[in-house]
Amino acid sequence: MINSVINRPFKVLVADDTQANRTLLRAYLGRLGFETIMAENGLEAITAFEAATPDMVLMDLMMPVMDGFEAIRRIREMHTRHWVPIFVVSAMDAEQDVVRGLESGADDYLTKPLSYQVFAAKMRNMARALNFQRAREEAIEREVTVSDAVIDGIVTFDVTGSIVSLNRAANLIFSIDAKELTGRHFASLVAEDERPAFALELAHCIDNGAGNLIGRVAEVSACTPGGRRFAMELSISELPAVERRLFIGVVRDISARKRFEQQLAEDAERLRQYHEEAESEAELAKEIMERHIKREGIDARGAHQRVLPTARFSGDIVMAARSPSNQLYALLADATGHGLAAAMSGLSIVNYFYQAVASDTPLTTMVTEINHSLRELLPAGRFVSAALVRIDDIACSAEWWLGGVPDVLQLDARGELLARFTSTHLPLGITDMTDEDCQTSYLKWNTPGRLVLCSDGALEATTFDSEEFGYDGVLKALRHADAASPLDALTTALDTHLQGQSAHDDVSFLLLDLH
Repeated sequence: MINSVINRPFKVLVADDTQANRTLLRAYLGRLGFETIMAENGLEAITAFEAATPDMVLMDLMMPVMDGFEAIRRIREMHTRHWVPIFVVSAMDAEQDVVRGLESGADDYLTKPLSYQVFAAKMRNMARALNFQRAREEAIEREVTVSDAVIDGIVTFDVTGSIVSLNRAANLIFSIDAKELTGRHFASLVAEDERPAFALELAHCIDNGAGNLIGRVAEVSACTPGGRRFAMELSISELPAVERRLFIGVVRDISARKRFEQQLAEDAERLRQYHEEAESEAELAKEIMERHIKREGIDARGAHQRVLPTARFSGDIVMAARSPSNQLYALLADATGHGLAAAMSGLSIVNYFYQAVASDTPLTTMVTEINHSLRELLPAGRFVSAALVRIDDIACSAEWWLGGVPDVLQLDARGELLARFTSTHLPLGITDMTDEDCQTSYLKWNTPGRLVLCSDGALEATTFDSEEFGYDGVLKALRHADAASPLDALTTALDTHLQGQSAHDDVSFLLLDLH
């Protein structure tokens, strides 16, 4: 037993997925005078740690749901008031396992089967360390309490209100020697305009033993003998004495706090005004950008598009329009990052795209011009992944250029996958382009279908267990989609996959009909 070592039983959290091991450890710890808390896996251990605040943890490594390595790491990330030692208790005795266990945050490593003598010795040693920690914490708490008391001014006065004594802090607050204040009325410390009312209230409290001053914290205006007026926090309590009734007034100069509160209130008001202005400007900017991208009157028959931004502004841009020769042009662009900076990166593409479509510009020319524009505008490290497509419904042919975007999927009318086309070019804005960099690819079809384009934000949308939506999620959603609402099917499937979470990146879809 170690009762002579510890002042009160320490609580030990035991995490092990084997009942026999838990029973053995409970018996060992009980024999040594410890209380035990049991968990069957790492996740239960974390929950128990938060609820029971144990003094020590014994952690197995190989457990279901969450292993010991991860549980130790998460416990170490928690903010606790004091150090909680963690022992690994595992049959994994290879050197790399010991190193990994200690590097995950454990303090010691015990291998199974346990030697009771060694185990007991380590527990006794740790109990001594924890007792020392407790003693240190109690000493620190006492020091903090004393320090806090000394910081405040203490003024002692009798039933007549006459000041009996002051501590050093009170002398400093009122900028006067204690001898000069001794014998004066306690109300003389209050500002002159508030003094009569304060004196009456103080007399009432003394006579009745209760009131608005005794046993409560009040704020009054104080004044030093030199005339400095300041805000003072005051708390009066009766001090039991054998010979006579005495009262102590704990005083604190809160003028600095008042100035800070005033400044804080003014700053908060300025911040509120700034926030409202920023919100208004951001909404206006968003509306202008959306109008810029989704121009009224643009004919985009055969194109279905949807953008789901993670922030107010989207770094994804999706556009489609028909040229004078009835060619369907479409573009899906994904700028690095998200939010306003990403949106601004892709905005320069918009005007050129619609102008180029209006002129039946070849795709190779569009790629060259957009890349040149981005090279001039974007700072280093910024670029735009893009897919440009042109569809000729009469010839049943499509031409495309893919730079850094996910695969384009060709589906038949039932939503079954026919082909995947992979990007072979760098994103736009990275480097000057050669003729080879601008080469496009072609497709002809015999039966109706659809081309599916999406941003990597859609494919990489992950659940709590890190499962990505991926191409399988896209194909499954479209395979069961109503022909009239494929985008709704995609959005619903993505929301279901994320289980209420938000995607980590902007999500965009572009569906192009192949008639």
